[in-house]
Amino acid sequence: MMATDFDKFADGSFASYSSSVLKTTVSERDLTPSHLTLEDLLAETQQYLTLQDQEKIRRAYDLSNQAHKGAVRNSGEPYIQHPLEVALLLAGMRIDADGIVSALLHDVVEDTDYSLDDLRTQFGPFVANIVDGVTKFDALADRPKTSLNADSEHESEGDVVPPLPSIVDKRRERTETVRKMLLAMAEDPRVVVLKLADRLHNMRTLSAMSPAQQQNKSRETSEIYVPLARRLGMYIVQAEIEDLTFSYLEPEKFARLNRAVEQEVLRRQPYIDEVCRILREEMQRAGLKADVLAWQKHLASINRKLNDVPEEITGNELSHIHDLVSFRILVDSDYECYLALGHIHALWRPKDGRIKDFIATPKLNGYQSLHTTVFSVDNHLAEIQIRTQDMERTADYGLASYWYLKERIGNADASPSSWRISYREMVAWIEQLREWQRALPQGADEFVEAVKDDIFQEQIFVFTPKGEVKDLPRGSTPLDMAYRIHTDIGDHCAGARIITNMDDTGHLVTRLVPLDYELRGGEIVDIMVNRTVHPTRDWLSFARTAAARNKIRRYLKTYEHEINLQLGRERLDLALKTAGAAGVSEHVDDLLQRLCKDEALTGTLFKKYVTLDDVYVALGREDLLVEQLMEYLLPLLRSRGELLRKGVAANENVEDEEDGQHSESAHLLKLAQCCCPIPGDTIMGILNPSKGMYVHRTDCRILRRYRDNNPTALVEINWLQIESETYLIPVSLIAHDRSGLLRDVAAVVADAGINMISVKSLTNAAAQKAVITATLEIAAEGGVIDQIERILRRLRQVRNVVSVERALSTR
Repeated sequence: MMATDFDKFADGSFASYSSSVLKTTVSERDLTPSHLTLEDLLAETQQYLTLQDQEKIRRAYDLSNQAHKGAVRNSGEPYIQHPLEVALLLAGMRIDADGIVSALLHDVVEDTDYSLDDLRTQFGPFVANIVDGVTKFDALADRPKTSLNADSEHESEGDVVPPLPSIVDKRRERTETVRKMLLAMAEDPRVVVLKLADRLHNMRTLSAMSPAQQQNKSRETSEIYVPLARRLGMYIVQAEIEDLTFSYLEPEKFARLNRAVEQEVLRRQPYIDEVCRILREEMQRAGLKADVLAWQKHLASINRKLNDVPEEITGNELSHIHDLVSFRILVDSDYECYLALGHIHALWRPKDGRIKDFIATPKLNGYQSLHTTVFSVDNHLAEIQIRTQDMERTADYGLASYWYLKERIGNADASPSSWRISYREMVAWIEQLREWQRALPQGADEFVEAVKDDIFQEQIFVFTPKGEVKDLPRGSTPLDMAYRIHTDIGDHCAGARIITNMDDTGHLVTRLVPLDYELRGGEIVDIMVNRTVHPTRDWLSFARTAAARNKIRRYLKTYEHEINLQLGRERLDLALKTAGAAGVSEHVDDLLQRLCKDEALTGTLFKKYVTLDDVYVALGREDLLVEQLMEYLLPLLRSRGELLRKGVAANENVEDEEDGQHSESAHLLKLAQCCCPIPGDTIMGILNPSKGMYVHRTDCRILRRYRDNNPTALVEINWLQIESETYLIPVSLIAHDRSGLLRDVAAVVADAGINMISVKSLTNAAAQKAVITATLEIAAEGGVIDQIERILRRLRQVRNVVSVERALSTR
């Protein structure tokens, strides 16, 4: 019989109380009432906790049962069933006694008259802190408190429906959720483990809620809790809640895929049985005591895989997913893992590039295993994972195994190396959370969004030349890796060498890549250091991780005097050229010094600036506005006839052609709407003294005309001189046409809090193809590049969308 996602352990620690979505339908699972008792929980905890711990759990249950007496959940079950279910889930993960007690009490402070001081007095400071963390985790900004009859996550479910929150409110609430999540995780990781178990049980009973609440809760779970469980390595939780959200958000697709998978697995069953038989016999010949299991992906994962199947493939798409069912071999030691791998490769030919050793280099969440893909029976590809029983537990429960491993390592004189490695990696992960927490300013939306990407987005694993593994968010650059290794290396990173395979002579082949190169998983990256190199503001545009950007900002702040000095000179130079002068010169510097000394001319405005550098630094920091300075400087230049007006007529003739394409901003600098430049683009200014300076991308058609007809109007500028509050981003989306496509695209954009300035849709009925072009208005606050990447990523996830790109028009 093939093993499913939640029936693996012989002791039944998790399987007894959680049904796999592959075994029963969602409705069957949701509508089956629970009748757990304290004895059920104690039967589980007595397998690994002391009698003293058992007594503490009993006292916690009595208090919780009394506090929630008479309360009923929307599912119809007594309220005490919810904390019992959550506690039992944690017991299956072998969480310590304080974690189990906190699970039983996690709603007491929020919903009853008991206080944190009461819990602290009766159960100690650790329990009180965990319950407090969960309470803060739940208490989103200005969320109204509800009655005891509501589910544990406090949804308002009465007849009166509160007004729907605005997009801004939703965005603020999500940001606050993530901020509190980070703080709680850094303070005590048991908080987030408990919260994930709490959300899992609520998802299991979600059918008791209204359809609208089911959608909202499922969407929140999909956006926050599923990626969080994945990042923490808690596969057993991630798989179930992800399938549950899938079943509510896309019920028809879920049911259809469920039926198709059952049929495909039934078709493959003879092949599966044959592979398992051969593997068992091979392990016996090797003298290994091994469990051989066939392992089916959960439905949400299969659904993602189907999106990668080429469009030209028709018919049974599932037949092209070779790892729909994979195989797992469980042995007793690290040595036996490698021995089993050798026998498998002697039996079947491995596929090149598909052997991964996560035992020697564990993932940061503690995951360890050997992975290989081989050409097995009838030359079919088979994915095989080899690990020990303890590695299996860590793979299933991730960070939740921390306390189990800590106890095993603390009490064992000779702990297996795999335990020590997993424990060490988990400690490193928790320390990283604490580092983020220390750097987290209150209410800083930009930083929270960046850290959320670091945690929630898919990770890649790259290696140093010494073989050390570094995990980074997908899209990271050598700069991110350099700062992950050490701050000083990041501050002086000049690029990287990517080490590839050996050539025919046996030498390693390397290639140089720039700072903005996007790293790929599995690459060996050698960071190049140059002591003359240092961070610039441009680095912020391609540093991907929050940690790297934070360290760059810290450097820039430390050396801001030199930076502001340069920035002040450039701002004044640009203003002078816009006004028709030649720019900053020795003569201008002399006039500035005169202004600083002559109070009869300026009053006290320049009195605090002693030197010329003081003036430029003040301009760079905007303590002194360039407009204020120009009010005094322009009359002096005009009296000397130093304001040039040449080229004005020629400029105006060409600029009239693009009047409708430019912003009507009153600022000196205006971003051209013909090519819509954004930070990171190579730019050039076109000076029109009567209208201001227009900023174009260097590949813009209008800019090319100026190069040919009026090159004197072109001005070298950089992004340090530009302070736009918003940027226009044209995007082009190609999709297979369907009803509601434009509506779904607009909803994604609105949900991200982004304005859609214009939108146009063209369809080809014959090809069933739709092309949507839209112009989005992105706020400068929050990072333009990051916001663009996020919205493009979300748009690519819309059903039927084939591609989404920034439209780089050069018209």
